[in-house]
Amino acid sequence: MTKKEKIAVKIAEAGIMVYLLRCIVMLIEERGRAPFWDYLGLVYMSPFGVVLVLSVFCLTAVLVSKKLRKREEKGLKPFSKAYRISFLVSFVPYLLFLAYCIYSSIFGFHFFSVSYGWQAFEGAFAIVGLIFCVIPVFPFCLFWQVVYIVKSIRNKKHEIS
Repeated sequence: MTKKEKIAVKIAEAGIMVYLLRCIVMLIEERGRAPFWDYLGLVYMSPFGVVLVLSVFCLTAVLVSKKLRKREEKGLKPFSKAYRISFLVSFVPYLLFLAYCIYSSIFGFHFFSVSYGWQAFEGAFAIVGLIFCVIPVFPFCLFWQVVYIVKSIRNKKHEIS
């Protein structure tokens, strides 16, 4: 692991520890009225949740970088077919999301009341989009797409020179 990666891992570990400490503080403040697992979810819906997601992104980036470097050291191509397939599969949640929004606009979106057409499309887009961002499906897909594109551009520049 390079020095930069070690620093990134330490920062990510600190972010995760801050998140867990906030959960423990909330548990103590509430005098343990709920199980600890409930506080993990409550804190996730705060700025501390952003810290947790960024820390996980950081750790993921380090792991991907390390894995690609090991492939390069072995003399293999930087991206195997599995990487390319995972890149293509990372677009599936966006397509399903769009399909659900279109489906909702035709057959109705049920959220407190039923709406149709553009209003249903907007409602489904906002509510389901928020859910997929809070449960970081879209951010992880976007993260993998950016990592894949940046690494493939760097590898093409490296191959040319």
